[in-house]
Amino acid sequence: MKKLTAIIFLSAALIIGLNIHGGRAADVLSDIPENPHSALVFIHGFGQDGAAMQKLAASFKDKLPDTAVFYPTAPDRAPHQGYQWFVIPAFGNDMANIKTYEQMLDDALSNVDVLHELIDDIHDDLNISYENIHVAGFSQGGLMTVLTALTNPNPLGRSVSFSGVPFIITDNFDTDLIVARPEILLIQGDNDSVIPADSLEMTKNTLESLGLTPQTVVINRMRHEVSPAAQQEMLKFIK
Repeated sequence: MKKLTAIIFLSAALIIGLNIHGGRAADVLSDIPENPHSALVFIHGFGQDGAAMQKLAASFKDKLPDTAVFYPTAPDRAPHQGYQWFVIPAFGNDMANIKTYEQMLDDALSNVDVLHELIDDIHDDLNISYENIHVAGFSQGGLMTVLTALTNPNPLGRSVSFSGVPFIITDNFDTDLIVARPEILLIQGDNDSVIPADSLEMTKNTLESLGLTPQTVVINRMRHEVSPAAQQEMLKFIK
């Protein structure tokens, strides 16, 4: 694995190879200012990659001048183009079918270690405390964000899920994996037809059953996207 040490003082986009999961690799783009005090890991959705999130972050990154931002690409190819953190057999309300969902959750958990490894590297090489490392993600990246924050053995800062695939505890999910109680913000548009209409409520109910109290924001007329209004909600939350 290539470490981050050599790029601490660079602000350009960089690619870091992560070789874990038996040789599978994930690339990580990054924007690192001089002497960053915090970090944000920005996780893409189905069929996207880190470059898509870096392009999206260009609209708000200047509001986080002391924050190093990382854009990991999932190690698995999506069926048609781009990459995926887990297989998505169905979209919309069919996504919450329990058999379909169990497959997605198993697959998602198999890639959480990719993100834990990146977070450890950020902590070690940039000397950023874990509580100053935040995670945010879109769509399936939203579920990965929640899982990463709940299962990281070193408590992270804040977690933001944009239009996230719901988090549901199934019979094959080991609740002992949940070792942290992060601050979580769930954001969803009321015009989103890609994920189940009640995704935000499903995730909120799951987290409350675990003793957490997430913040929630429903944005009027927002589709399956990370709108400027959603970005502003994230900035308020993590700042």
